[in-house]
Amino acid sequence: MKLLITGATGYIGQRLSALAAASGHEVVCATRQPCPATYAWLPYDLRDPAPECPAGTQVLIHLAANTSTAATSADDEVEAAQALIRCAQQGSARFIFISSQTAEATAPGVYGRTKWRIEQHVLAAGGTVIRPGQVYGGPERGLFGLLSGLMRRSPFIPILMPAPCVQPIHVDDLAASILAVVEREDLHAEILNLGAVQPIAFGRFLMSIATHRVRAARLPVPLPVVLLKLLRQALGQSLSAKWGLERIFSLIHLPPMDSERSLQKLGIQLRPLAHGMHRSGQGQRRGFLQEAAVLLHYLLKRPPQRSLVSRYARALERAGKTRSIIHSRLLMRWPILLALLDNPGVLHKPDGQDLSWRLQVALGIAEASPQGAQVFLGALQPRSLVATLVALGLTSVKALAWKIASLLGRPFARQLLRGSEAHREA
Repeated sequence: MKLLITGATGYIGQRLSALAAASGHEVVCATRQPCPATYAWLPYDLRDPAPECPAGTQVLIHLAANTSTAATSADDEVEAAQALIRCAQQGSARFIFISSQTAEATAPGVYGRTKWRIEQHVLAAGGTVIRPGQVYGGPERGLFGLLSGLMRRSPFIPILMPAPCVQPIHVDDLAASILAVVEREDLHAEILNLGAVQPIAFGRFLMSIATHRVRAARLPVPLPVVLLKLLRQALGQSLSAKWGLERIFSLIHLPPMDSERSLQKLGIQLRPLAHGMHRSGQGQRRGFLQEAAVLLHYLLKRPPQRSLVSRYARALERAGKTRSIIHSRLLMRWPILLALLDNPGVLHKPDGQDLSWRLQVALGIAEASPQGAQVFLGALQPRSLVATLVALGLTSVKALAWKIASLLGRPFARQLLRGSEAHREA
C-alpha cells in the first residue's frame, strides 16, 4: 500500500518507515527535514497547513508531535491533526493516530491532554488510535534515550516512592503493530492499547536499562516524589522540561492499560524486556555467549578463549536453539558449581536433557581446540615418581570431595536448574 507518514524521521517513525518499506509498502515521509532518498519526501511542519494527500495514498499515519518547548502550542497541534484528518478524508485514506498512554482528559501534563483532544477528533472521523506504553530499544532517542543517558552518567538508580509503573514495548514491536493495523481494514473508531500486559515498576525498568543496555551495576536509591516536585518548582517550567523532569512526571500518574486484548487482536507477541534492551533487539546471542562462557570455563577449568565462546553460540544457532538455559548468577560467577548438575541424577531427567546436550556440544568444541588440548592432554612434561603420586593423591581427594559435595548439594543443584528455567519463562 501507499503510506503517508508524518514524523517519519523520529524515533518511532524511522523504524516504522524501514519496516514498511521492507514489507513492500510505498512510503511517503511528511517531515520538516528531508528523509532518506529511498522514500518520497513531502515537506511538512505541524505549524504549516496540511499538505495535499499524494494521489493513491491509502493510509495516513500521524506520528509527528511537539515534544519540545518550541513554538507549537497545544491548540496548534490539535488543529494540525484536524487538518490532516480532512486531508485523509479528501483522498479516501484511512487515518491512524499514534497517541500516548498518558492521553486522558484530566492528565496532569499538557502533552497527555493534547493527545486526548486529538483522539476525540480521530475517533469521530472513524480513524484508529494507538496508545503505546513506554517505548524502548533500538537507537537511544526520546524518553528511552534520556533514561539510558541517565543510567550511564549516574552511579545510582532513583527508585521513585510511591513507585509508578510502566508497560514497555520495544520500538520494533510497536512498528510491527502499526503495520498490522495498516493491513487490517476492519478497525474503525477504535483505541488499541499496546504495551506489556503486566505493568512493571519504573525502578525495575531503569534497572533493566542499567543491566542489559548499559551493562553496569548501579545502586538503587529511594527518591520520594515530593522531592522531585520541589525540584521542579525550583527550576521552573523551562528548565524542568529541558532536564526531562516533565517527561518523568508524566509517568507518575500513568493510567494502566488493558493491552492484552489489543495484542491478541493484532497477533503481536512482545519480546522479553531483557532481549529488547540489547542493541540488536534480540538478546538470544548474548545469552548464548554467557552460557558458553560458563560451560567452557567449567570444562576447561579456566576462562575460555573468545573464539571458543563464539563457536558455541554459532553451534546453538545452527541447531535452531532460540534461547539460553543458564541464567543463574551463581553459575555465571562460579562455573565450578556446574559439577553439582553434571551427574546422571540431573542430566537423565527430562528437564536436564537439554543441559546434557549443551555440555556435549561445549565438550566437543573444547576438545577440538588448542586450549582444550593443553588442558585435557597436559603439557607432557616428565615428572618424578613423588610428584606423580602427590598429583594422583590430590586428584583422588578432589574427586571424593566433589562426590560428597554433589550428594549434599543435589537439592540446591535442582534449585539452580529450576531458577534458570523460571528466568527463561519470565
